[in-house]
Amino acid sequence: MALEGESHKKLSDREMEVLELVSEGRTTKEIADQLFVSARTVDTHRVNMMKKLNVQNTAELIKKAAHLKLI
Repeated sequence: MALEGESHKKLSDREMEVLELVSEGRTTKEIADQLFVSARTVDTHRVNMMKKLNVQNTAELIKKAAHLKLI
């Protein structure tokens, strides 16, 4: 298990892009349109990020990402 400070290193470049857009308040559809992927793909990235950062919802994801200075 990674240390909390290292958990963000597991995030892919695409997950980091999605994280930034989520933190800006963009909707799943807006993110999907901007990145030229399906809404389902955006949701999958979000779920994967939540698992990697050990959080339960998008609000916690943003809070932890801010704490880790990812956004």
